[in-house]
Amino acid sequence: MRLLRSKPSELDAYFGEIGVSTAIASTQATVHCRYLKLDGSHSPRVKDLADRLARELINYAIPRSEIEAAATSASGPHDAKFHAALYRKATRLFTDLAKTGEGGEILLYLMAETYLRLPQILCKMSLKTSSQMHYHGVDGVHGAVDPVTGTLTLYWGESKLYATPSGAIDACFTSLAPFVLPTGGSATPLKRDIELITDNIDLGDPATEAALLRYLNPDDPLFNKLTYRGIALVGFDSDSYTPATTPLVEGTLLNILQTSVASWHNSCGFHINKHKVAEIGIELFCVPFPSVEAFRDAFLTEIGAK
Repeated sequence: MRLLRSKPSELDAYFGEIGVSTAIASTQATVHCRYLKLDGSHSPRVKDLADRLARELINYAIPRSEIEAAATSASGPHDAKFHAALYRKATRLFTDLAKTGEGGEILLYLMAETYLRLPQILCKMSLKTSSQMHYHGVDGVHGAVDPVTGTLTLYWGESKLYATPSGAIDACFTSLAPFVLPTGGSATPLKRDIELITDNIDLGDPATEAALLRYLNPDDPLFNKLTYRGIALVGFDSDSYTPATTPLVEGTLLNILQTSVASWHNSCGFHINKHKVAEIGIELFCVPFPSVEAFRDAFLTEIGAK
């Protein structure tokens, strides 16, 4: 898809798959479990991942029109000052709060682009009014059109980084449910985000933007071909990265992590039903970390906020 800015293999050096993607019984959700790969010194690549995500700041946080303007304003292919300005602008949009989840937000964005091939539809970071606050609402909006049915599916994204799988999953669906449940009417969080897309659409192509706006117009027949789904990412601590013997071996790590997959699936199913989103299509990424706190710190360091 033309709007995508990442290759399918973009994260292959950083993440491995724990088992196969699995549909959760009696729901419309699919769970994808990923683990952090090890470097040559047998250490989980937490800091390397933070560095990789920091290099995604402009793509994630800056509207496409501003990126294009920087390219056209340059005096030649070796003139990078306008892109440098965009990077500085992007870093100022991110909070330096110790409990920030913005590293998880960018990871969610990149997993949606790479693994699911779903491009970003709304750049929400540029709408923040203060770097000392997190943006209220979902963490991201992605979308895709089915070429056969002509249906536009918008995916509302939410990420949570917690110490425990259950805590992360519960918090994630607490935030996501109001956006994906088909309540209708005008006084809903979903309605507000639809207005944000309409008012701030910036896809770098007027024809694509005009087509998308038709789907978002309640008075247009194409509005009836608009569906809502969710993308969720939950990161949590796992002591599987702390081996009984050293050094840590990736094959051993994977075997240990696989013993936890069933409990993660059960927790996903419980909280999906608890929040009444069993009938909503949801792509859920479960990512065990050696420490989500260490990941937060590494991300803040890489963007110069710590």
